[in-house]
Amino acid sequence: MKYYLHFWGSTVCFLLFNFFLSNLYAQVSFTSYHKKDGDETKQADSAYYMRTIHVDASGKDKVYRVEEFYTRNDSIKLSGISTNALYPFKFRGRKYEFYEQGTLKSLENYSDESALIDSAFYLYPGNKLEKIVFYPSSLDKKGKLKIEDPIYVLYYDSFNNKTLENGNGFIRLNYGWSYEEGQMKNNLREGEWKGKMGKDSFVETYSNNQLVSGTKTKVDGEVFKYDSSNFMSPPDYPGGISRLMGFIASNYVYPKDAISNQVSGVVMIAFVIDKDGNIKDPVVRKDLGFGTGEEGIRVIKKAGKWKPGIQRGEKLNVKYSLPIRLNTSR
Repeated sequence: MKYYLHFWGSTVCFLLFNFFLSNLYAQVSFTSYHKKDGDETKQADSAYYMRTIHVDASGKDKVYRVEEFYTRNDSIKLSGISTNALYPFKFRGRKYEFYEQGTLKSLENYSDESALIDSAFYLYPGNKLEKIVFYPSSLDKKGKLKIEDPIYVLYYDSFNNKTLENGNGFIRLNYGWSYEEGQMKNNLREGEWKGKMGKDSFVETYSNNQLVSGTKTKVDGEVFKYDSSNFMSPPDYPGGISRLMGFIASNYVYPKDAISNQVSGVVMIAFVIDKDGNIKDPVVRKDLGFGTGEEGIRVIKKAGKWKPGIQRGEKLNVKYSLPIRLNTSR
């Protein structure tokens, strides 16, 4: 326990120094504006926050400093280093998040493979500690990083009552737009857990961290029953993503103008996989011009049905983004 508390005290003392020092690495940058739910908007005046991505090519490997600012008062919202420039980001090292009034919201540490490691700290808006989570890691015989199950060191409720210590007790896990709460025994979920996802509520039963059964009730009263077999799963293309990429490679027709202009790079197509597995509303998120984006939409539409995504027993519409890499040298 002393290790965590010492680390927390050191973090508070040197947070601002480390944060502002890291800003010196910024060189080329790109800015976008976003709504509260994260969707991008072209209307800067109505945006909830802005995101600036700085390209740092000073090191051996190119990395990207991701910074987000609340538009209402220009205060910092997020700061971290990512190995990729597109959302979802692959953070490494320390990532900071802040509340709109400027106080620290969370501090997390990531491995070079973007896995949570070491100690993570989460705070309430009033600058009071909410929880400390430790993510153990070790190297296997081949030198590959192995991430073990998290250890919930401490948890305080919103009234500053300590309800969990060393993985035993009551804890509430918040995810912004949803939460779940229940008892833990030796860092494993046990017994009844309750929560909400948006306006939907759910009740689940666990035994030694294994989901036994669950019931989700939607705001209109519709009920979904589930267990570990239909708990959650992302959309899946028949045969897997490798088969989808093979289909695209076989059916994508390189536009003549793109060939004559030697266009190479990545076209990003976004679309929705609906409850029946159909592809809906494909749009070009990143275009190389010369008809490359339009051809990407055409071939995606031909790809056929997917297995729809499932969330707590319910089939849902799921947003999906697919990169198509083009190279005229081939």
